[in-house]
Amino acid sequence: MNLNLKKVSLTILIAVNMLVAAAPSFADDKIVALTNSCGACHGENGMATNNDWPSLAGQKPGYLLAQLNAFKSGSRQNILMENQLTNLSDKELTAIAKHYSSLPFVKAEASAINKVGENVRSACLSCHGKNGKTVNDTWPNLAGQNKGYIFQQLKDYSSKKRESMLMNVIANELNEQQMRDVAEYFEQIGSVQ
Repeated sequence: MNLNLKKVSLTILIAVNMLVAAAPSFADDKIVALTNSCGACHGENGMATNNDWPSLAGQKPGYLLAQLNAFKSGSRQNILMENQLTNLSDKELTAIAKHYSSLPFVKAEASAINKVGENVRSACLSCHGKNGKTVNDTWPNLAGQNKGYIFQQLKDYSSKKRESMLMNVIANELNEQQMRDVAEYFEQIGSVQ
């Protein structure tokens, strides 16, 4: 192949790659359609504005996928989530989990930190990390998460409405005020990716 033909071929290849990169892919369109209704509760960019609902942005993909599957199967009870997920495939659930985990989660630290909650969080360190960020893909990050949501999850673990061998034991050791304090602490420490 002569030099001019190589240059033309390279130019065409670059142009095609640029067009493909610029055009929205089917996957992008599909993820928008799949997550369209999620924003009502979890926020347009995965940042929930209602304190009782979780933010999904920046969460661990393995954790998100496990929760989506639990809602779909009914092993984690939430009629709204079950209805949203009933007809979705494993591939679609995986795409949703990856989408939300890829979004930036940035929440500023509060001007004051609940010191009682900071002391209570010692039971959380081994799984959720010193700064509320876990290294395990199947455990949730807690840094900056909405305190109302964390509190309700602790209550659900304590009452065994939500099942996890470890979390059922830990939550059962906390009184309601300690649950509120640790939930507030994790929200207040914020998160920057």
